[in-house]
Amino acid sequence: MSTWILEVGNSRAKWAKFSSEASPQDDPLSVNVCPLAETLPETAHAWVQDIDAEDHVVVTGSGHLEPWIVAFRPSRVFRPGDDVPLLTDATEPGKLGLDRVANAWAVATGSVPGADPSKGWMVVDAGTCMTVDLVVGGRHLGGSIAPGVRMRLQAMHQHTHALPWIEDAVSSMGNTPVLGTNTREAMVSGAFHSLDAELSGTWMRLKEEFPNLGMILTGGDAQHLQLRAVSPRFADANLTLKGHHALHKHLHDSH
Repeated sequence: MSTWILEVGNSRAKWAKFSSEASPQDDPLSVNVCPLAETLPETAHAWVQDIDAEDHVVVTGSGHLEPWIVAFRPSRVFRPGDDVPLLTDATEPGKLGLDRVANAWAVATGSVPGADPSKGWMVVDAGTCMTVDLVVGGRHLGGSIAPGVRMRLQAMHQHTHALPWIEDAVSSMGNTPVLGTNTREAMVSGAFHSLDAELSGTWMRLKEEFPNLGMILTGGDAQHLQLRAVSPRFADANLTLKGHHALHKHLHDSH
């Protein structure tokens, strides 16, 4: 028996398979990704064929879930606003994004090898938006949301007359000089290095209150971030999927 996590985002969907015996720290056995379209992508119809009769299927995410629920007939659906066991200081926990809930739950339940859940962690998800969540001793204390690299570049292009749209900037971010010698380099530098500096600055400020604070990175752009001053630092590309899996397992086992 397997557990499948279908995470529907704003621009793409992820389809992950977990073993029924998986521990919180275990990565998915497989992860497939497809871009979203106005109709259910053809790829998704192939994914349905992977499901065995006894498997568990969880549909979740911040995107439009209804077509996926109909197509996959899940055993569990996590919608924004559903009750979850995460301890949080958020004043409106029902409006906390499910990706942020899953990330915080993964950290709180020890899903990251080497990251002690009893300590303090700044959890960074670097995607379309950059989210930061503070988890200390297994409790979510709050966080922040800021534009990601692509959104920063898009804003510069859309709100000025002369600045271009740079389609392929993210793939070369890690090699971007601090000072650009042309418009393209200057834009990518401004978007990327400001993001890197924001994260380092936030970590240093929070560290004044939580001296043993570490950082856990996830999201598509996390691999490009340098954050040389931050330690301890862990990266887990599957953090959100592992969090959704751990939430499902916790709720399933408690009933």
